[in-house]
Amino acid sequence: MIPISPLWSRASQAPCAALEASPIRVLVVEDDLMVGAVAGEALEEVGFVVLIAASAEEAEIVLGQEVIDVLFTDIDLGGRDGCDLAYRALKARPDLPVVLASGRSRRCHAGRIPAGAAFLAKPYRLSHMIDELHRAVQGRAIS
Repeated sequence: MIPISPLWSRASQAPCAALEASPIRVLVVEDDLMVGAVAGEALEEVGFVVLIAASAEEAEIVLGQEVIDVLFTDIDLGGRDGCDLAYRALKARPDLPVVLASGRSRRCHAGRIPAGAAFLAKPYRLSHMIDELHRAVQGRAIS
């Protein structure tokens, strides 16, 4: 896996036949660097282009500089949380699909999760994460 830079990292951009000609670009936001690296590697293996940020602040820089197809963020990031990041990202781009993850139940975050955002309970299976990100992007394309 590519080492994570102090600001953010871009994983390899090799296209995969399983995805469309234009690969889906996902921003993974995770303060646990190992969890972020494992998620990023699994997504790369199925053809996503992966960018990784370790905080909401770093993620906002990436969102301002890159075209992202889906935001996948942990809620509990240590500083500003993933819900706040999602709301800010959606304010700038209302059609951006968002998938939030947390080790606490969805009920613990009641009222803070943006409408339409998907939720993954941690620990999640990598295959479930991949399916959820595909669903999020397909839902955006349909609506």
